Amino acid sequence: MYNYLIALGSNLKSGKLTRMKILEQALTFMSGMEMHIVIVSSWWESKAFPPGAGPNYINGVTKVLSDLKPKEMLKKLKKIEKISGRESSKRWENRVLDLDLLACDNMILPTKTIFLEWLSLPSSLQLTKEPKQLILPHPRIQDRLFVLKPLHEVAPTWTHPILGKKPQELMDGNVWESQDFLKRL
Repeated sequence: MYNYLIALGSNLKSGKLTRMKILEQALTFMSGMEMHIVIVSSWWESKAFPPGAGPNYINGVTKVLSDLKPKEMLKKLKKIEKISGRESSKRWENRVLDLDLLACDNMILPTKTIFLEWLSLPSSLQLTKEPKQLILPHPRIQDRLFVLKPLHEVAPTWTHPILGKKPQELMDGNVWESQDFLKRL
């Protein structure tokens, strides 16, 4: 059985569903797709990136147990996004639902070298360049307070397999801008 950490986010309604209902529905879908939800963080509201790019997001993180292998898990998460009303979009655009596979146990995929290339990718390229394969852990965890706060709630002892730091240490080791700060819902 694998231990997964999955980030959830929504900044667009879908029909009559609010952002919060979309996230709750995603958790229900996960439970029906070979995923056992262990814990779900509080929900946090954050500003869209870049600033002014759209409505605020609601974000959270869940810890999930599953027999699914990482690539199978990613396919299931993409399926949940699609049935929730997510359309193909550019990187960092507004979304009905965004499910990001943050980590699977202490795996580094596909290789440490490729992970380090994505970790060091300049901000200007992060907007346009998209990996063709699954990268684990997610190479932007340490840059996103909206991931680190809820991650700390569900897995405070999880240690980044490359950076060697726990979520609180990653938060403490970064200088955050005013637009990064969150509101607990």
